[in-house]
Amino acid sequence: MLWSASILNDVLVSLTALLLILYLNRLLGVAPSLLAGFLRWKELVNLEDSVRLTRDRNALAGIAVLALSLLMSRYGLLRYAFMDSLSPGLQTLVVLGVLLAFLLLRAILVYALAPRRGGRETYMLAQRVLYDFIILAAIVMALTAGLLSVFGVNTMSVNRVLLYEGGVLYALFLIRRTQILLNSCNQFTAFLYLCSLELIPASLLIASSFVF
Repeated sequence: MLWSASILNDVLVSLTALLLILYLNRLLGVAPSLLAGFLRWKELVNLEDSVRLTRDRNALAGIAVLALSLLMSRYGLLRYAFMDSLSPGLQTLVVLGVLLAFLLLRAILVYALAPRRGGRETYMLAQRVLYDFIILAAIVMALTAGLLSVFGVNTMSVNRVLLYEGGVLYALFLIRRTQILLNSCNQFTAFLYLCSLELIPASLLIASSFVF
C-alpha cells in the first residue's frame, strides 16, 4: 500500500493540518524567539520569561511531535523490521508510540536526576529547550520534504536530506542546552547530564531500530 493511500494516515495528516491552522497565530508569536535561538542561547531563556509564550510553545511542541511522526513514517526515518508486515497507518502509530516512549523515558530521567539543591530552575529550563527544537525540526523538515517533493526528488534522497537535517538540529540542541546548563553547574556536571539525559536515550532509540 502507498503511504498516502492509508485512511489512518490521511486522518492524522488532516488532524495535524487542522491543529496547525488553529495554532498558527501562536506559532507566529513564538517563531521569532525560536529562530533567534539558532544564534543565541539567551533568546531561548528569554522565551521562558513569558508565561504566554511558554504555554504556546508547549502546545505547539505536542503538535510538532505528531508532525514529526508523520514525516518519519512517510520517509522511513525510523523503521523496524517487524513494521514491514504492518499497514502504513499502523506504521505511523508505531513511530508515534516510539517517540512518545522516548520522551517519557527522558522525562523520567530528567526528574530522577534533578538537583536537590541550587540550580534546579536552570536545570529544568535547559531540559525544556528540547520542546523548542522539536518545533524547529518539524518546521524545517516539513518545508524541506515539501520542497523536494515539488521538484520530484525520490523518497530515498529525501530520507537522506532529512536525516542530515535532523542530525544538525539535534547537535545544535545539545549545544544550546549545555550553554544554558553551564550557568548553574561546572563543565563536568554538564557533560554528565548531557550523557545521562540526552545521549543515552537517543542511543537506545537508534539501537532499537537495529535490534527490532
